[in-house]
Amino acid sequence: MSGRPSRGPQRDGAGSGTHIIHSNWQLIRGRWIVRWVAGLYAAYFFVTPAYRRSFVVWIGFAACYAAFVILYFLVGKIRGRRRTVAFALFFLFVFLYYPLNQGAYVLFAYPFAMLCFFLTRLRTVFLVLIATMAGVAAETRYLGHSFGTPESVLLYCVIFGLSNFSFAQQARTNSLLACANAEIVRLSQEAERERIARDLHDLLGHTLTVIAMKLDLARRLLTQDSGRARSEIVEAEQTARNALAEVREAVSGYRAEGLEAEISRARRSLLSANVKLTTALEPVHLSSNQVNVFCLALREAVTNIARHAHATVCNVTLLEKNGTIHFAIEDNGLGGEIHEGNGLRGMRERVQSAAGAMKLTGSANGGTSLELTLPAESESSAHSDSRLAEEADTL
Repeated sequence: MSGRPSRGPQRDGAGSGTHIIHSNWQLIRGRWIVRWVAGLYAAYFFVTPAYRRSFVVWIGFAACYAAFVILYFLVGKIRGRRRTVAFALFFLFVFLYYPLNQGAYVLFAYPFAMLCFFLTRLRTVFLVLIATMAGVAAETRYLGHSFGTPESVLLYCVIFGLSNFSFAQQARTNSLLACANAEIVRLSQEAERERIARDLHDLLGHTLTVIAMKLDLARRLLTQDSGRARSEIVEAEQTARNALAEVREAVSGYRAEGLEAEISRARRSLLSANVKLTTALEPVHLSSNQVNVFCLALREAVTNIARHAHATVCNVTLLEKNGTIHFAIEDNGLGGEIHEGNGLRGMRERVQSAAGAMKLTGSANGGTSLELTLPAESESSAHSDSRLAEEADTL
């Protein structure tokens, strides 16, 4: 005594989604079996008045049963206003048939139970139940029958109606949960693609710039100092190999080697562009995510300095003040108007994802100043992150 449900989302984004969809189809199959059994059981209330009657009476009750079956299966298939009309005809049919067979009062539960499957508010269910019982009581009194009939009808309506309403609510909840799981997976995949895109931009943009500068320097030195030219070519080759390894790490999940290692790479890269790197680094406890943010920011800044700044000195500072970590990169280059491209935009998104802020301005010596601020983490939290990272590497 329940309608055919609309199919839930077929796209399954998570393991739990697979379980939900599989469970939904098991419930749907079980409910269809119950529905057919209920439809066949309803035939009893059309056959019993006719088994000692004439052939004409048999034809009449067969027509009534055919109309009942049509309405019973029709209300579960149609949509919109036509469904409303079908339910109205279903209730009207039962009320008109009841005087012909006073033992068929159970049929009142059929349209009500079917309707409960499509209702979404419990208040509406009770309003329909009250209206149905008022009609049954009025018809029972008009026919002069015992008021035990409305009580039986109420019992059947409550049992079957609330069961169908509960089933429908569970099916809707499972469908929404499956949709939510699929949406979570989609958003996670998009976030992962954006992360990889940012990391690849920072990795390849920096390393290709370094390789180009080293090869250009080697070309100019080839006729003057072949030994140094050969050394620059070897370093360019090593840089290319490191870039390949870093790209592989970015695809599987970037893990920085540490801020000190990144500063050493930055010093070598800037040296190829005749830029001196100076540092002022205080001992600050950094999480792995914060190290990742600072490393990639330094890599992007060094790439921009080597390409566009025409600087001679680059200064990197790291300090903690008032519960905030300040990481600044400053050069004495040309400065000028700053245009935020993909690299700076990715850097800003990465900093904001770590609950930090990025500030890009002109420096006092005419160059450019980049400052990143992140909330400081406690020492215990930093040790915990370090321990988890070591356990992950061990596994």
